[in-house]
This record gives sequence, structure tokens and C-alpha cells, in this order.
Amino acid sequence: MPRLGVIFDLDGTLIKFPEPWIREARREYLDWLLKNFTVDSKTIEELAIPQIIELVANGDHAKYRNLREVANAVYMKRELEAAENAVVREGVVELLEELRRRGVSLSVATNNCRDAAVLSLERADIKGFFDCVVSRSDVEQMKPSPEMLLKAAYATNIPIGMGIHVGDSVVDVLAARSIGMMSVSITGGVTSREKLLSSKPHFIIEHPLQLLEILK
Repeated sequence: MPRLGVIFDLDGTLIKFPEPWIREARREYLDWLLKNFTVDSKTIEELAIPQIIELVANGDHAKYRNLREVANAVYMKRELEAAENAVVREGVVELLEELRRRGVSLSVATNNCRDAAVLSLERADIKGFFDCVVSRSDVEQMKPSPEMLLKAAYATNIPIGMGIHVGDSVVDVLAARSIGMMSVSITGGVTSREKLLSSKPHFIIEHPLQLLEILK
């Protein structure tokens, strides 16, 4: 019988959302973007950075790589600094313990770089729960592309129909729904409840342990 798998986002989902540096990095990247490309600032103000990169690249792979490389340079230092002080979100350890007890496969799929992702999991003392960690360092395209989710599912031998992606942002919902994977949004992270609802996740929860109710 196929095994159930849960693929978690990282910041804002497993780890408390590091708001100050996220906002600082976004502002720095958008300042660079607006100086170097013709972009309508109103069009992009509600979009996540990966969505902005896709929009500006407009299918040009070379431009996409350039935009992503600059974003990586802007974000990486701050990501690593935040990872040193990563704090697990309330209820996450209990959730992971129960899912492990049930034999559920656990993975992480994050738009963070690999070094920061692994360091965050280590500092929060939850790395040992996960069978697989997929970061932006491991894929060609970040979420909302489903590439990370497909890679995590393949690595853990989880059929897409038996996978659940839990995240705190619109890009998490878009990535999961684009391949027919169940999407669970959790509030308290990068995206407001209203925006999460507008992206149409299959379920929305406010506390990690509420995931267990969905899995009954």
C-alpha cells in the first residue's frame, strides 16, 4: 500500500517566521529590480519574489537565471544569519513525532538555500525527522514551480496523490495544486489568511497540530 507523505515548507511553517530580514531582503531586491528593468511596481507589490522573477523573465531562461542569481546573493547572507537563530514553531515537534509514529514520510521543500535550510533544521533540533530536504539550491525553478515537490516525492517514493504540502504562502498553494497534490495552508507566516484563502488551498489551519484532524 502506498505510503502517505507530508512535504513541509520551512520558514513560517516549521520555523517561526523571521519577518524583519525577509522584508529587508525583499526591499533591497526590488530596489535593484526597478533600477535595472522596466517593471510596474504596483503589479509586483503583492507577488512573492519567485513569482516576480517568473513575471520579469517571461520565459527567458537566461534572464530567469540572472534574476535568480541576484536574488540569491541578496537573500543568502540574511538567510544564514537567521538560520543561526532558528526557533521551531509551537506544536511542530509534537506534530512531527505523531506523524513519525504513524509511519508518514516527512520532507522539506523550501525556497531557502540548502545551507540555510539545513542549518535552520539543525538549530531548531528537528532535522532528524526528515527523510529529504529540497532547497532552491537543488532545483532549476523555485516554488510556485512544482519542481521541489516532485523531487521530494520522487526521493521518498511518495505518489503525488498520497502527498500533502503544508506551507504558509501563496506559492506553496500554487506549487501543490499545479500537480494535483493536496495543499494545506497554515496562518501566522508570510501570507495573511485572506490571501491564503484567495489562492484556494484545500485546507487552512492556524496551528500545526490541526493537520492531524485533516489526516483522520
